[in-house]
Amino acid sequence: MKNILRVLILLTTVFSVSTVKAQLLGNNERYSQYVSHVNVGVEGFFNINPGGKTYKPGFGVSAKYQYDVTQNLGITFATGYSVINSNKSVVYGTDPNYPGDLKIIPAKLGAKAYFLPEFYFGGEVGVGYVKPFIDPKSQSHFSKIIAPSVGYETNKLDLSFRYENINHQNAYVSFVVLRAAYLFNF
Repeated sequence: MKNILRVLILLTTVFSVSTVKAQLLGNNERYSQYVSHVNVGVEGFFNINPGGKTYKPGFGVSAKYQYDVTQNLGITFATGYSVINSNKSVVYGTDPNYPGDLKIIPAKLGAKAYFLPEFYFGGEVGVGYVKPFIDPKSQSHFSKIIAPSVGYETNKLDLSFRYENINHQNAYVSFVVLRAAYLFNF
């Protein structure tokens, strides 16, 4: 009798979860109606490595194009312009040729995977033009960028939180970025 009761509870749970999942994912009109999306947003940067005092908070603007491959997966291309204020005494010491704040122009490819109709995990990789350079030894202005993210998206609004690592050889800078964007669907 106990085994029959356990099987009935298991079957009831499985059917309940599948019904709830179908109701959550089945009524997502945005992805059945639109295939391409462009969003334009503002970003806030907060330095986390190396040391929280190396760079002060920064800001940026960005644009992202998204093409939905399936209902729950989109391919993205992103670019923008960001300025991160540096604490010159920590970064450059007493160098009289202080080059100024960190300016970044990225070009990133990525993907968004929706685990609920409005929530997603994202990831982007790319290259960025960084002035002044990240690695003082090579003095190259081009650096690699890796940026995993998590976000919330509606028909007109995209809010995301991401970790962004900008590196060149052994030198790197890492940020936590908050982004708010307005979507254009077509």
